[in-house]
Parts: sequence; structure tokens; C-alpha cells
Amino acid sequence: MKVRIKNSTGRLPEYKTSWACAFDFEAQEDVIFGPGEWKLIETWSVVETPEWYCLVTAPRSSIFKNYGLMQVNSIGIIDQDYCGDTDTIKFPYINMRKEIVTIKAWERIWQGMFVKIEKPELELVASMGNVHRGGFGTTGLK
Repeated sequence: MKVRIKNSTGRLPEYKTSWACAFDFEAQEDVIFGPGEWKLIETWSVVETPEWYCLVTAPRSSIFKNYGLMQVNSIGIIDQDYCGDTDTIKFPYINMRKEIVTIKAWERIWQGMFVKIEKPELELVASMGNVHRGGFGTTGLK
């Protein structure tokens, strides 16, 4: 599968190990977050997601521990048609610390993974006809 990427830096995102399932995006400029402040971090990258895939983005596992940043929408889903020349990928983070946090240019703080998608035929029903298992939050209570 070939994926076309356009950015202003000439640097491609990288899979950092041979078994990595996601590749890393880098900040393209220094970004300073005040306490409790949220900002979009720009990658200046456009990714042409292949047909029948979506690009799922999420924070790297160490982002909260190292920076106190939390991605405000939990994950990002980049659709196949979000690939025009100005459709750059941005990451919304909020600083949860009580002090200023700085992300330096070229720091790897998010990751992307291509996920195969299928569009099912959706059917509206009056009843599921299945056994009720207890509702939201009922597993693991024993």
C-alpha cells in the first residue's frame, strides 16, 4: 500500500521500530502552553489515506507523563477525503499542569495508524432480542 504525504519540511513520519503499528508525527514549530491552555499543534502534513482505510491519530503513550498534555478529542479520525493541499493534520492538546509547558519543534508527540474500514448495512430494529447483561459499567464488579 502506498500513501502520499505532502508537507513543507520534506520529512516523512517514521515507524521507529520494525514492529511499530503506528508512525510518529512531529511538531513543526515550538508551541508554548500556559496552564490550562489548549492549542492546535500543526504538523503541516497532508496525508492521502488509501481507499477503505482511515487514519487514526492518538497521543504517544508518554505525552501525559512527560508534558502533562491531553488530546482534547481523545483520538482523531482522518477521513479518506481530507487530503486537499491545505487539509493539514493538527493535534488539539490541553495543558493539564499548573505551569507552562513547551513542545519544541521536531518533538514526536503523536502517532498515526491506518485502520481498514468497512461500511456495513445499518438496520434499525425495535428490539435487539439479546439477553440483557447489566448495562454500562457492569463488568468487573465481582
